Amino acid sequence: MDRIIPLKSVRNFRDFGGYDTHSGAKIKSGSLYRAAHFAEVSDDDKAFLDGLNLGLLVDLRHAPERKRQPNIYPGETPVKVMTLADGDGEVPEFAPHEMFLKEKLNTAGDAKAYMIKSYTARSHDPNFVKLFSDTLNQMAETGDPLVIHCAAGKDRTGTLAAIILNTLGVSPDQIMEDYMLTMKAVDVEYFLEPASKFMSERFGREIKPDALRPMFGVDPDFLSASLSAMGDFETYLADTLKISAPVRRKIFENYLN
Repeated sequence: MDRIIPLKSVRNFRDFGGYDTHSGAKIKSGSLYRAAHFAEVSDDDKAFLDGLNLGLLVDLRHAPERKRQPNIYPGETPVKVMTLADGDGEVPEFAPHEMFLKEKLNTAGDAKAYMIKSYTARSHDPNFVKLFSDTLNQMAETGDPLVIHCAAGKDRTGTLAAIILNTLGVSPDQIMEDYMLTMKAVDVEYFLEPASKFMSERFGREIKPDALRPMFGVDPDFLSASLSAMGDFETYLADTLKISAPVRRKIFENYLN
């Protein structure tokens, strides 16, 4: 199965359905998608997205990111949109990872340590926990095809994709395989030089390409940190995400063949 869908205006767009599960069933293809942001969607790509019959779009970006790069899609399309609940009150200029870039990033080691710290914290961050739980409950309620995304479609998206796949009974090896596909879907090296220039200008200090590399790719250590922070997944699903056995059975009914 070719999971990577090469859209011109949406990076890292992939189908993360179709995997085998512990029960012997298979996740339906064409039901689960993941991607980077939808702030630059072309007409052709919008027509493609409309053809997927998506019922839910989950935007995992922080409020400053959503404000600076609002999604064009879904527009007027009747797709339910759920966002991270961190936009109440005055929206700060920078998201947390942008503050790190602005003030603390100097080396690739700094970047990797930050990524592991953020992946570890995300599993129990109240705003992310709520959106993760809301996503699973919506899946149980409607069974609609969905797309989850953040800015680059790899870190926050990777955590939620892992939760969804774990909930459906996909093996750890396949979950990691899906996560690492970003390194095939995106030419990380291509973006480092222009990103270094842009961020150096934006934040008023030199940020070298090599220092950015851990933040632009994916690393098994990152997702492992998030999964380790969850502990026993069955307990995490029930006690932290508050997903009951009946809700999980409904997710199985809706997304497994």
